[in-house]
Amino acid sequence: MKPLFEATDPLTDKSLFVDCRHSLQDTDYGKKQFLLSHIPGSFFAHLDKNLSDPKKIKEKIFGRHPLPEKNDFLNFLKSNGVNNNSHLIAYDDSGGVYASRFWWMLQMIGHNNVSILNGGIESWKRSGKLLDKKIGSVKKGNISFKGSRVFEWRLPELNAWVSAKHKDEIAIVIDARATERFTGLSEPIDKKAGHIPGAINRPFTKNLGSDGKFKSALDLEKEYKKLIGNSNPANIVHMCGSGVTACHNLFSMELCELTGSSLYVGSWSEWCQHN
Repeated sequence: MKPLFEATDPLTDKSLFVDCRHSLQDTDYGKKQFLLSHIPGSFFAHLDKNLSDPKKIKEKIFGRHPLPEKNDFLNFLKSNGVNNNSHLIAYDDSGGVYASRFWWMLQMIGHNNVSILNGGIESWKRSGKLLDKKIGSVKKGNISFKGSRVFEWRLPELNAWVSAKHKDEIAIVIDARATERFTGLSEPIDKKAGHIPGAINRPFTKNLGSDGKFKSALDLEKEYKKLIGNSNPANIVHMCGSGVTACHNLFSMELCELTGSSLYVGSWSEWCQHN
């Protein structure tokens, strides 16, 4: 299944849209927008409640968006009618940031039949497609865990990497946050400003064109190869503030077939709490 879905692409009876809209400043924003209007047949996935572990969020030691338990995530998907043969199409209104997190989490449970709606809900509207307010009842789905397709780094590995003398021989850590946050000039969310020593910066917004859609695979390949040189993509670790926008960079590398990189889910919000 191709990772990017265009608003004009044909749907099948297995297609199922997932509304991932969210705002870090107003965590009720996404659900409010969903209730006002959404792509017909969509279900809503809340970043804090469904794509993260609310209990761990409250503990404030794992970063702002720690992953939920796999069974909790599977049960959420089942409750929304997701089956093993479902083609999930995730969208948001933020350039694919939150949809990318959903996409990565589907890889985490081995469900490869998932795409991101290129350009999000705005591209759907521009194509002349209708929106809906209806929320219908669904039959419980049968989606199951098929083995993880992702690679993760955790805090001990990051700390060991920071202490290593020859970091670049081990991995390249790419931070997806805005340059102002990476350099420490601004930090509107986390307790400390700055970045993990040795990390390099690639703001996720560089993956998008002026139309709000992902750049072509050829353009992305050129840009990422310039960034990582001859390094094996499997030696790349993506991070950001809390393991969300990092998924955008990881997804973009997958788009241009630079595959196998890892995600540090805890990211800066976890690392700065312990260092």
